[in-house]
Amino acid sequence: MSTYYIRTKLVEIARLDRDKVEVTKNTAPWIAKLWPATSYPTGMANREPYCAAGVAYCLREWLKLPDVLAALQMTPEQAEKWRCKSAAVREWVKWAKTKKLRILPANCILKRGDIAVYSYSHIEIVTDDDNTTKGPFVAIGYNTNASASRDGEGCFEKPRTRTKIECFIRILE
Repeated sequence: MSTYYIRTKLVEIARLDRDKVEVTKNTAPWIAKLWPATSYPTGMANREPYCAAGVAYCLREWLKLPDVLAALQMTPEQAEKWRCKSAAVREWVKWAKTKKLRILPANCILKRGDIAVYSYSHIEIVTDDDNTTKGPFVAIGYNTNASASRDGEGCFEKPRTRTKIECFIRILE
């Protein structure tokens, strides 16, 4: 059974913030909602980068949906304990390994909802299904900009290259 529809819901949650920009460096009213989804709820007050906080927020909201819980065979309580809450990108790969999720190399065929982890400490959500192993892909990310910087100015959905991909994390097949 295809999980495309369920994976699309993760993308739709992120897209609710698409094209929103910061008011001042790493702060805006819409950014404030991201930090409570992490183990570092004061991150915005400290003007910390918020890319992983954005993905943690999207994951938390996605895991509240009955279809998602059924696909993962979890209760809401189990999902809340299971999900990654780190605001540090490097912890997402450790989390994925601990949870025995698929960690894919840069040259893989992507699925919508995969998590892109970049070597320069940035993280985004893949928004398209990709039928190549080397071509560009589209992702939505927080604390980014048109050039895919990790020190961005808002939440944007843009084409990305694989040149600085550390790995992809797949939550659902």
